[in-house]
Amino acid sequence: MLSSTLTCRPTSTSSGVRPPIRHHHFGPLYQVSAPPSAELEKDTAAAAAAVSEIEIVTTTQDPSVDAPASLVYYDATSMPDGIVCARGVCVLADIDDDDTEAQEEPTSVVDRILSSYLGPRALLAGASILYGTNFALGAIMNDAMPPSAATAARMVMAAIALSPFLFRLNPALSASAALCGCFTALGYITQSLALVDTSPATVSFIGAAVVLVCPVLEFAVDKRPLGLRDAPQTWLAASLCLVGVAILELYDPVTGSLGVASIGFGDFLAFLQAVGFGTSFFLTERMMRGSPDQSLPITAVQVSMSALLCMIWCFFDGWMQSGTSSQYALPNLFFEPSLQQAAWAVAWTGLITTAMNRVIETTALGKVTSAEASVILATEPLFAALFSAWLLTENFGLNDYLGGTLIVAACFATALKPSDFERWRSE
Repeated sequence: MLSSTLTCRPTSTSSGVRPPIRHHHFGPLYQVSAPPSAELEKDTAAAAAAVSEIEIVTTTQDPSVDAPASLVYYDATSMPDGIVCARGVCVLADIDDDDTEAQEEPTSVVDRILSSYLGPRALLAGASILYGTNFALGAIMNDAMPPSAATAARMVMAAIALSPFLFRLNPALSASAALCGCFTALGYITQSLALVDTSPATVSFIGAAVVLVCPVLEFAVDKRPLGLRDAPQTWLAASLCLVGVAILELYDPVTGSLGVASIGFGDFLAFLQAVGFGTSFFLTERMMRGSPDQSLPITAVQVSMSALLCMIWCFFDGWMQSGTSSQYALPNLFFEPSLQQAAWAVAWTGLITTAMNRVIETTALGKVTSAEASVILATEPLFAALFSAWLLTENFGLNDYLGGTLIVAACFATALKPSDFERWRSE
């Protein structure tokens, strides 16, 4: 490989002294040469005399950063311009600037909605509402069929709906997306198992503990400072979440006492759900910050991997050896009279709240700021509780209201920035 050397002929100043030549060396690339001329030959001796004054500046590649895609972590102050992230999804921002010139008027209904102020925010709120239906409908599916069959059918339908995006995946992200899909599957599988004997509202509230999982991973993997002054919003969110979970799980509103007797295995699975989804959000955001145009292809891989692992779960769950196993398979599920309610719940959670919802979320996310999106999407546990009360006629105690409120407040706290706390202290 040839070495690149670019030599510039020094010019004389008014004092007759030639300034030092600044020589930039950028590593082995190519050689630049100029045809000889009489003027260059006359200056050869002068240029040679100035060699001793040459300052060499060498640029070196950081060995830990061998590709642009490896620059994947940014905090609130180093977030790259033009990227909006929330709930483990990053997209290219498309927020209108008030100072820009008037742009072409949108023609389609969709463009008009997205270009309005309320449109994208209403879409994100709708996505949060749809996410909230997953828990009550998951309990309904588990009552009618094995959890592995219900989760596998849901994931297969979502994978089919998102399959066109698989072919748009950057091959360099294949392994990372597949690994991320394994943690996504962990979240869905443990969520389904937790819903067998745990209240859907409780599963949703405990699942909001992702506000603890993601900062811990950022500290352990990305070495992000996690001191009280560095990330006060994280400590506030963690405190609210822990107190909220404690009230939700340990406080007995009937006796007014605290105890661990009410904690069951379903509660542990609900927390493991937060670990699975939290790790998935962390890994997804790392990939998408480097490739924000890969949001839907990465989602398609995650859902497909979840479908595969859920089908493997079905093989080990035992129900496939029974004589009635075929009724739980697709599309037989929709033709079995006793499974009609569960079948439509599978279709809803697979096609609407998993596949379509991610498309809506990705489309609307680029039109708002990350802080706004995080706050809007943090309302999911509230809607999960409302749907549980409506569809399953669940009764809530004082511990549910207090604990749930604190957990949702913890989700809101994650949208704050350290500068917000500095401003409050100064006031």
